[in-house]
Amino acid sequence: MLAAGIPISETLLAVSESTTHIGFSAVIRDLKMNVEAGISLDVSLSRHPKVFSSQIINLVKAGEYSGNLPVACEDISLHLEWVEKILAEIKQASIYPITILIAVMGLVMLMFMFVVPRFNEIFISLDLELPLLTRIVVDIGNFTTQYWWLMLALPLAVFSFLKYAPRYSPSIAWKLDRLILNLPVFGNLNRMLQQSRFCHNLGLLLKSGIPILDALSLCKDLVTNQVMKKAVSEAEAAVNEGKQMTDVLGKHDIISPIVLRMMMVGEKTGQLEDTMEHASQRFDKEIPRLIKQVFSIIEPLIMITLIAIVGIIGGAVFLPMFSLMSGV
Repeated sequence: MLAAGIPISETLLAVSESTTHIGFSAVIRDLKMNVEAGISLDVSLSRHPKVFSSQIINLVKAGEYSGNLPVACEDISLHLEWVEKILAEIKQASIYPITILIAVMGLVMLMFMFVVPRFNEIFISLDLELPLLTRIVVDIGNFTTQYWWLMLALPLAVFSFLKYAPRYSPSIAWKLDRLILNLPVFGNLNRMLQQSRFCHNLGLLLKSGIPILDALSLCKDLVTNQVMKKAVSEAEAAVNEGKQMTDVLGKHDIISPIVLRMMMVGEKTGQLEDTMEHASQRFDKEIPRLIKQVFSIIEPLIMITLIAIVGIIGGAVFLPMFSLMSGV
């Protein structure tokens, strides 16, 4: 609407009337009131930090100062579409494995809580000497039956720890993020996601006319991994001292050699924003393919695990029967 020449106050009014979210509509109406009162759009946005990120606010600010607010809004829209696309790819690829994993965990709990104890009663009544495998499975079944609440609470406790502990302990956050990057299957995917986020944000900020030092400062707050955050922070300090940021980023293994080489060329030629855009486009092609590969590996692993657990329980149940039959 801005590109069509419609005044910003009328544009905000149209947006507030077209959205179906009551809370967001109220926010847009507040923006309209502020703009009509003579307050710039970026300052108006900054009054709603829970709705608009610092990246969006600064991109709008750069668009206002350069007179290219419609272009800035379009860049923001494309970026948000990219984020939504990546999240949709991950959700779509993870629905089936997560469903199977929950079913497997439920099945295992039922077998240990109901099936194994029933056979254990039979073994006790027959006064059989149980093999080692059977004794282990029976002990697990007894533990599961007696402490079923602990089996349910443990995943919740682990989830709560992983979610909230990094917020209050930078040391835990660093160790967890480093561990995630070194995981056998998910580590490479997470590295690519972090690099893609950095390249997208840096290229978008530079393209909007934001200076490199300010762009790095914003990117530092936009990346989610503490290892990447430290690398960007050190790159910001290096640029502030008049050095090349690639000299610092090259010391961190989270940046791939290909991306680092592209950034070095961009710095030397003065076209870093174009280089970042090319790098982000490369990730846009590789990440969806890698997501499918990762979750295609997880599915057979879950099935193999299920078969192994059922096989172990079956063996533990039938071994005493075979010994009883051979004795007869």
